Amino acid sequence: MKFTSCTIIIPVIRETDLFEQVVGTILDTCPLSDLEEFIIVVHPEYTAKESFASIERMRMRCEEAGVAYQVLEQKRPGMGGAMRDALDVARGSHTIIQNADMALDPRLVAKLIGCAKKHPADITIVSRHTKASQIEEGYDKLKLAWNVLAQKYCAILYQSRLTDFTYAYRICPTRYYHAVDWKELKHPFALEGTLKFLRLGIKFHEIPGNQVGGSQSGYGETMLYLPVSLKIRFMRKKDILKPGMTLEEEEEGVCVYE
Repeated sequence: MKFTSCTIIIPVIRETDLFEQVVGTILDTCPLSDLEEFIIVVHPEYTAKESFASIERMRMRCEEAGVAYQVLEQKRPGMGGAMRDALDVARGSHTIIQNADMALDPRLVAKLIGCAKKHPADITIVSRHTKASQIEEGYDKLKLAWNVLAQKYCAILYQSRLTDFTYAYRICPTRYYHAVDWKELKHPFALEGTLKFLRLGIKFHEIPGNQVGGSQSGYGETMLYLPVSLKIRFMRKKDILKPGMTLEEEEEGVCVYE
C-alpha cells in the first residue's frame, strides 16, 4: 500500500470565515500534489445560506490551485451520516475528516499526511489526551471528565494503549473506510471507526493535538459510547466488513485482515 493523495472531507453547517481559514490553511501548508480533493458536505435544510458564499469562494481558490473540489448534499441523517455520504465517494488513497470551525487545527493536516507517507497501511490519529496535548480553557469540565473516563474505559475494554478513541481527526486509508460495514449515523461514528479498525488488527499511531472550543456533542450522544463499544467488542470480525469486502491492497497483495 502506498500514499498517493489525500481526500479532505469538511461538513459545513453555519461556518463562513472560519471555513475559509481552514481550507486556506490546508492549501498553504500542504504540497498541492498531496491533495486529491476537497469534499464539502452541506445539508439541504441546515446549512446556512451565508455559508454558501464562503463555499463558492473556496471553490475558486481550489480551482486556481488545481485541487479538485466538490460540494456534496447530505442524504443520510446525522453527522455520522454526512461523513458516510462523503466517504462513499472519496477518491484519494487516504482520507481526513476535518471540521469547518477551526476546532481541529488544520495545520496538522500536513503532519498527518507525512505520517501516512511513512506508514501508509496504518492509521494516524490526533489525540487530545497525550502529555503534549492542550485543551482550551472554558471547555466544559464535566464533559472533559466524562471524555477522559470514556477513553480509559475503551483502553481497558480493548486492551489498547490509545489515549483518544472518540476523536474523528485521523488519516486513514480510504480503502478501509470503503470496506467497513458502518452502522452509526450520529456522534459515535468516530468511536465506531476507531474500535472497528482496532478489532481488525490495524496499527495506530498518535500525534498530540489541541481541543479548541467546546464539544459539539450533547451528553445524550456521548452516553451512546457505552453500548456502541460493547457491541463492537463482541462482534464477529467477519461482520465488521461489508459482504465480500477485504482490506487487501490490490496491487501489492498486502493483507491487513483475513
